[in-house]
Amino acid sequence: MKWFAACLLLLRLAPAAGRLDAQSQAAAPGTQPNIVAVSFNALVLQTNEAQRDLGALQAKFAPRQAQLQSLNAEIETGRKQLSDTADKLNDQEREARTQALNVKEKQLEREADDFRSDSQAVAQEAFQRIAQKVFAFLQDYARQHGYAAIIDRGTDSAPIVWYAADNVDITADLIKAYNAKSGVPAQQPGANPNSLNAPPETPSKPSLPQTPHQ
Repeated sequence: MKWFAACLLLLRLAPAAGRLDAQSQAAAPGTQPNIVAVSFNALVLQTNEAQRDLGALQAKFAPRQAQLQSLNAEIETGRKQLSDTADKLNDQEREARTQALNVKEKQLEREADDFRSDSQAVAQEAFQRIAQKVFAFLQDYARQHGYAAIIDRGTDSAPIVWYAADNVDITADLIKAYNAKSGVPAQQPGANPNSLNAPPETPSKPSLPQTPHQ
């Protein structure tokens, strides 16, 4: 199930007197819009908490990643040496070296598949855990600010909302507010947690708390 397949994360928070036609109108300059937008995946991934946890996973899997890179370099070197010396080897030697490289390539493929599966699984689990907390925080934030609805904008590669005015997108505000509440400090520059098979741009919907508004 793709992330918010219906494309709207509706929070029925407007007063009973609120009218749909009034909510759907664009906010006048200097006023607070009643319906706002958020890039939810970006919101989750850019929190200090996600940066910290995904960075820790990157460090955890770094040794396995280094092993794969080393094995890949060994195979490439072996292939080049075989190509450079092919005319100097007899058929038996050439076949033996080729078979040895094939075995290593199969090993690399198998270990790379395991690495992707393991790292993506734990990264997705971390994403889902944080997404659940961010979702709950988003609802409280919406109530406090009197929003009638929050619409997920999707991603650049899979947009849901084609346009939203600058004063309608509250992603940056939510990131700041969530970081302040979580108390998790910003990570040191240089960390790149997204390099560790970060969750896809359209991840599976997290197991969000059941509420009357869903």
